[in-house]
Formats: sequence, structure tokens, C-alpha cells
Amino acid sequence: MGEQGRMVVHLPPELSAALGVLAEAMEEFAAAESLSGGVSGKLNLVLDELITNSINYGLQDVAEPRLELRLAGAEGRDVLEAVLEDNGPAFDPFSEAPVPDTTLELDERPIGGLGVMFVKQFTESAGYERIDGLNRITLRIKAGD
Repeated sequence: MGEQGRMVVHLPPELSAALGVLAEAMEEFAAAESLSGGVSGKLNLVLDELITNSINYGLQDVAEPRLELRLAGAEGRDVLEAVLEDNGPAFDPFSEAPVPDTTLELDERPIGGLGVMFVKQFTESAGYERIDGLNRITLRIKAGD
């Protein structure tokens, strides 16, 4: 797993392959950090959502797509950190994604926005930065249930 409590994962820019790599990495990270199923499940869900969006929307027209995930363990702290970077066009999902109208019936709602809502709901904090031509999303999630 590299440096104690840290993992760097290079994700292929193809969705099913990327989600397979994510699942394996999360299993290894959860075991190394002794995470509960609930915590690793939440982290996997939010990363799955963000990676899916990045591949389906951000990296579609990028000649040499790059998608990288860095995970940092709790190590005495009660919060895990996940950083997801891609080299797609600038896009802040936390301010630019549509906000879902949860008062509408499911079949009346426009597509989109629920994933970002789940990300915010399941994390302590979720932030976006554009640094050196990369989109960087930093998530923090409680290590305990």
C-alpha cells in the first residue's frame, strides 16, 4: 500500500475498468485502515459517483485522460481523506451541478444532481479546486460509524 496509511490509485479512463480498480483499492484500503463496512461503503459510494461523472462527462474529449485517487488513513485522527483529480475541463460539481428538487415525484425530476447530494450527505466536507489544469475534489469522511 506504499506509505503508511496512504494509497495512490491511477484509474483507467474507462468506466467499468475504473470502478473495478476502485473496488479493489477500497477493499485493500478498508482492510489496512480497519474500516467498518459502513464507512468503506459510504466512501466507495461517493467515489463511485464522482469517478462516474468524471469519466462520463469530464474526460470524454480529453486526448490523454488522467484520473487519480489518493486516499489517506486516519492515523490517530477520526477523519479519512480522499482526493480525486482529473485533467478534464474545469468543473466544480458542488456549485455547477444541478440541485435536485426532492419535492417532485421521481418520474418528474430532471436527471442529475442526486449524486452530489449524496456526496455532501455522506462526507464531513467536500471541496473543489482547480490547480495546474486539474480538477481536484477533496473529501473528508469520519472513520467511525
